[in-house]
Amino acid sequence: MPTAKKTKQPAGQLGVVVSNVISLRATADSDSECVTQALMGQPVIAEGGQKDWYYVQTWDTYRGWIPGYALRLLDESRPYASTGPAAVMRELFVDIREQPNDRATILTKATVSVELEVVDASGEWVELRLPDTRTGFIRKQDAKLVDKDMAQTIWLPDPHRLIETASRFIGVPYLWGGTSPFGIDCSGFVQLVHRIHGITLLRDADIQAGDPRCQPVSRENVRAGDLVFFGKGKDPDIAAITHIGMAVDNEHFIHSGGIWGVTITRFDDPKSPYTNKYWGARRMRYETLDVGGGAPED
Repeated sequence: MPTAKKTKQPAGQLGVVVSNVISLRATADSDSECVTQALMGQPVIAEGGQKDWYYVQTWDTYRGWIPGYALRLLDESRPYASTGPAAVMRELFVDIREQPNDRATILTKATVSVELEVVDASGEWVELRLPDTRTGFIRKQDAKLVDKDMAQTIWLPDPHRLIETASRFIGVPYLWGGTSPFGIDCSGFVQLVHRIHGITLLRDADIQAGDPRCQPVSRENVRAGDLVFFGKGKDPDIAAITHIGMAVDNEHFIHSGGIWGVTITRFDDPKSPYTNKYWGARRMRYETLDVGGGAPED
């Protein structure tokens, strides 16, 4: 009896993440290292397949393996939620319900910055077309509504507003490779805080230090919003960087690390493992921005 022949999806096919958060793995194995995570609604390019896994590239150029159940391949060349009305999540967690009422079954939770397609937003509830093609509903107050077909104004972020946003994550647990409020690592935390305010950063701390929009800042001139780095060497050796945070002021920084998760630490805390590993600081120049938001002030 002939067996069904498995077909391999062509490399380079556009897809969309359907799970609220999914880990990209180093190999096609759920026990392998998590290299990063992708969030619901985010576009990916499927570059290959192996059994029930796809090798994908994310919007921030990371590559890894995700299980087939977490991905919907698209026939069209248009990324999900890239045209027309969309809802950008404001809250750390937003309940998506089966019906437009607070007692309806929760289908899933969307995390802050996730962008989902809008079907109707005429009432206090927003009807969504989810990436897996189901319909769901969220309260209008939990999202920023945008029209992707219209030009959008992106305001230059005030450093103190960046820190206000970062402080909303205090207590979120540390997770290697994590990029969401379910669990987040140091560079994923900095990346997400900036993305909420419309600033795209790449994923790793050393790449963030080498961003051409960054300018070096001396330790005595560090101020709120500056990126601060720690490692086994000193500036300008970016290969020595092992950790990143954001300055709250000249004496404190906020970061996701170790056993604490997201927390605020003094630069000179004698109990901190980072006190003697300060590498240097960078200040972002915000000339180059893109839509990616849901900033609380909007």
